[in-house]
Amino acid sequence: MRVRSRLAAIVLTLAAGVAPAGAQDTLGDLVDSGGYDWIIGRWVATPDNDRKAQFIFDWVLDRHAVLSRLQVEDLRYEGLILLLPGSQDPFEEGADNQGGTWKGTWSPQGDGLVRRVDHTGADGRMRKGEMVFDKVDADTITVGIYLLDGSGSRNAEPVSKLTCKRQQAQAAAPRATAETPRRSTDHETLADIVAEGGYEWLMGKWSGSENGRTYELECQPILDGHGVTVNMKMGSFQYLGLITYAASRQEAMESGVDTLGRTWKMTYEQDGSDLVGQSEVTKPDGATQKLRQVYTKIDNDTFNVKLFGVAADGSRMGEPLEQVTFKRQKGPATAAPAK
Repeated sequence: MRVRSRLAAIVLTLAAGVAPAGAQDTLGDLVDSGGYDWIIGRWVATPDNDRKAQFIFDWVLDRHAVLSRLQVEDLRYEGLILLLPGSQDPFEEGADNQGGTWKGTWSPQGDGLVRRVDHTGADGRMRKGEMVFDKVDADTITVGIYLLDGSGSRNAEPVSKLTCKRQQAQAAAPRATAETPRRSTDHETLADIVAEGGYEWLMGKWSGSENGRTYELECQPILDGHGVTVNMKMGSFQYLGLITYAASRQEAMESGVDTLGRTWKMTYEQDGSDLVGQSEVTKPDGATQKLRQVYTKIDNDTFNVKLFGVAADGSRMGEPLEQVTFKRQKGPATAAPAK
């Protein structure tokens, strides 16, 4: 696939409110019922630990998801924790500032939580590990970091075991300007693909109105250009997506969740001068819906999006369900999505 068709993944879907959500427990309900809300907050390793580290877990999207951030020495990670339809094990997906992509699940272990991680480095090398979070008291946790053997079993001894203290939440200071990605010398980043494809104009804040609805959109680079967050609001509805790039496979991927409890997987391709996005939306009851979006650039400060349904044979329906013209908005980027 050519660079431009891979890069289209920096655009978000506009399917807000197209399909109703069914009734299902949210991630917040699951956390509350298990008594695991103690993990929410900012945790910093105490000075006597062998390495500097902090873990941050913040509710977003009316407790449908958790924004997960990690920093260990120079490594920085950001991901989303979601509850997939029909599952009781939360799923996490994210990226780090060294070109790695992460996928994993969370599960209970006694009174603690186990975060199982499949990590793919920029060179394509795969590693499996677990982080075991145990509560000591309301303001103290321990985090054991383990490798897994070839059979998927946890090694007996941790690579590291950290004691972390709860810290007061820090105010989310707005960024005066969007993060400036740094060019990598040893692997291709999402920012490199954006620049090569000529899609840098998509970064920033946008607003559009149609049929009495106002859409607010923000695309923001993170992790030194290894990821992009996509935040879209329409009234009380909100969508949050995270775009990552696996350099070894030359593949950009977007995963997201919305306040109706739906999860999203997205791929994109180029059709002439347009970008065409194909989304699969999974509703809380497990039913899926396919949508197709056509993005047309008008100028550097204007673009149009048309949203189409998809027929049973995979073809695009003739008339769009919705179309919105977006205009660029001035002002600083926000530091984090609304909770």
